[in-house]
Amino acid sequence: MKLFPTNAASCGFEFTPQEKQLFFEVLALYPLTPPAHQRLSRTPGPDDAENQKLLEEALAAHRQETRQRVQALLTDPRSFQAQGEGYSWTVSREDLEWLLQVLNDVRVGSWLALGSPKLSPAPKLPSTPEAWAHRRAMDIAGGFEMLFIAALAGELPV
Repeated sequence: MKLFPTNAASCGFEFTPQEKQLFFEVLALYPLTPPAHQRLSRTPGPDDAENQKLLEEALAAHRQETRQRVQALLTDPRSFQAQGEGYSWTVSREDLEWLLQVLNDVRVGSWLALGSPKLSPAPKLPSTPEAWAHRRAMDIAGGFEMLFIAALAGELPV
């Protein structure tokens, strides 16, 4: 994936067909972080059950809205323009920051599905097809996150 010059309000990228496919596959997994993972408080309080329910309702509405935005991106033929042997994609900085949240949900959700493994020592993860799918999603989402953060920070060469 390459960054190409745009203006101060947007970023442009060139994707190979394989990169576009991986990007779409990872976005299609959203949402992956279980709703129960978001806790209002770690210490119990008198109104926690009711407040937790309100939080979960708000999160469900937010996830539904975000899912619709992801679907719009994935199905809009104007999003990725065929160019040569690849695709060009111009995205606003605001939408790129929103996509970072989507990618982070997929990465964290995959990590949770794998049992929240520690980095050191090297984790012994199950070798089931489901575990491999989560490892793949976690790595790919993290890779796109790093590239998009670098692009937003102006650290990705054009």
